Amino acid sequence: MKTMPNDLLIARLQSHLALDESERNGLAGLPCQMRSMPGRNLALAGKLSENHVHMIIEGYACRYRDLADGRRQILSLLMPGDVIDLRQFVLGGMQPAVATLSVATLAAIPNASLFRLLEDHPRITTALWSTTLVEESISREWLVSIGKRSAIERMAHLLCETFLRLAAVGRTEGARFPLPLTQSELADALGLSTVHVNRTLQELRKSGQIAFQAGTVEIFDFNALAAQAMFSPDYLHLREMPLIGAVPA
Repeated sequence: MKTMPNDLLIARLQSHLALDESERNGLAGLPCQMRSMPGRNLALAGKLSENHVHMIIEGYACRYRDLADGRRQILSLLMPGDVIDLRQFVLGGMQPAVATLSVATLAAIPNASLFRLLEDHPRITTALWSTTLVEESISREWLVSIGKRSAIERMAHLLCETFLRLAAVGRTEGARFPLPLTQSELADALGLSTVHVNRTLQELRKSGQIAFQAGTVEIFDFNALAAQAMFSPDYLHLREMPLIGAVPA
């Protein structure tokens, strides 16, 4: 599913804030340099230029934290349309640990070009800020999942969330979307054991709510999945919901 990098950035920003024609044209004119990254690259942040911001075009990445004994917690998922290093663009300093979870394509946008665009179009600053605030909102919801939701609720919630995030930038096909994570990586994201992840996915398959094969998820009954997770999309702050059926309030 190919999309021009500038169009993907526009779609991500417009999923939260409507942009006018001059703002869209300004974003469309940003220079981008494409870069391919191998999958399971644990040192991604150290390989990115400090003079650019980087957006994911294809594939998945994550922010993570390793403990001294080798255990890992995935803190957030980064998917097409997400900018990896906005905080460093504003604040400077070190980028938190970032790894690719699949083969990925990144678009590198020069900091200087982005600064000039923001000076000419201040509302784009608001749009970029919105994406950062939504990311923090997602982090809070993940904390609730790990603290209070059951295993099947955590999995169902993550699938609903991922579907809507990808649908907002046109990266779903009907009710199907890519999720190229191993069961071990899902376990690291959900705070579960790999065995528990396997059991939970089997339960969702047997209930007829999803299919998950070869890195692709298909949701057969979004409303049922959302109800099981007690999922409400409000925290994603999307301007429009995809046409897949009403989500329980």
